[in-house]
Amino acid sequence: MVASISVGRSKPKQNILIIEKNNTIGKKILVTGNGRCNLTNTNLSPDKYYGENTKCLHNIFGRFSHIDTMRFFEKLGVKLKTEPDGRVFPATDKALTVLDALVKETTRLKIKMNLEEQVKKLSSIKTGWEVKTNKDVYQAKTVTLATGGKSYPHLGSTGDGFNLAHNLGHRIIEPRPALVPLELEGNWFRELQGIQVNVKLLLKAQGKTISNQTGELIFTHFGISGPPVLDISRVIIDCLNKSNCNVSINFLPNYKNSKEVSDFLVGLWKEQPKRILINSLASLLPKKLCFVLLNELKIKLDKQVSQTTKNETVLITEKLRNWNLIIKRSRPFSESMVTAGGIPMDEVNSKTMESLKVKGLFLAGEVLDIDGVSGGYNLQFAWSTGYLAGFSQ
Repeated sequence: MVASISVGRSKPKQNILIIEKNNTIGKKILVTGNGRCNLTNTNLSPDKYYGENTKCLHNIFGRFSHIDTMRFFEKLGVKLKTEPDGRVFPATDKALTVLDALVKETTRLKIKMNLEEQVKKLSSIKTGWEVKTNKDVYQAKTVTLATGGKSYPHLGSTGDGFNLAHNLGHRIIEPRPALVPLELEGNWFRELQGIQVNVKLLLKAQGKTISNQTGELIFTHFGISGPPVLDISRVIIDCLNKSNCNVSINFLPNYKNSKEVSDFLVGLWKEQPKRILINSLASLLPKKLCFVLLNELKIKLDKQVSQTTKNETVLITEKLRNWNLIIKRSRPFSESMVTAGGIPMDEVNSKTMESLKVKGLFLAGEVLDIDGVSGGYNLQFAWSTGYLAGFSQ
């Protein structure tokens, strides 16, 4: 939609057709930001993104930044609000506000939409392109491929764009789920299903911390989810095949080191020496979590804190600060917010979003090998590449 609006504004006499296989357009917009549509972030920078080539983002965001996105939607009549962490939402807190504004603008520009129609083949011809669908055959001067990735397949993203681009000579970097919950080995976590706790999640490779995220972790029947898990999932999945890769939880991220935690626990137990150990720990963390922790350490739950040995205090401290996890795999595409992988950015002109393999083919959004952390960054990439693709035709 943004690409078509961009074409419509720069070339008002050009005929534009959107071919959409769903029965309505913009279904995926409605689920973004938990239905609120986190449409960009004021902290936009290339280091929020992953891919084989993220240097191209300087070009892309230099031409259409978060400021341009905010102006774009404000001119469409969408009032915006910016939250303290930089996330930008429509003032209504409704994704439908954003979708309605886009649809209204496409209508104003007399952009035609064919719903419930799926592109089956793209062919380069002398006059431009031949587009075969399940219903018809079209000819066009240019084509924009903005089909999304493979995430949320029930909303239409089933990897069609990867197949179409591959058939035209593009290399496809293996698509993988990103911003996705993780499955753990074992079953100890099942007792903790539904528990939410603020943590720091760390990823270490060869003894060095290569990524960490702080936020609310959620235990599930299969493992872990929540913002810090989603944001670190991309790095964890890519790291799993490498040796000496370790993921751990720090349940007390506000303490600088083990000594601070140990001193705090010793002080807490001196204040209430007759208190039962599990009840004392439950003043810090959910009781079910404390139950699992003490059982894992084989420490009696019902002993008085005054009976806790120095060695047990060390074990509890280290477990609270460094609870190791064994990641089994990520959850499937149906549970991932975004797709990693896709068409390499080295095969795209980052100033125009035109394919370097086939003239007249423009590429935008999640079909490309760029994915960002949560917080509006993936929608920003979609808006930026869509706008540039449209403007360049």
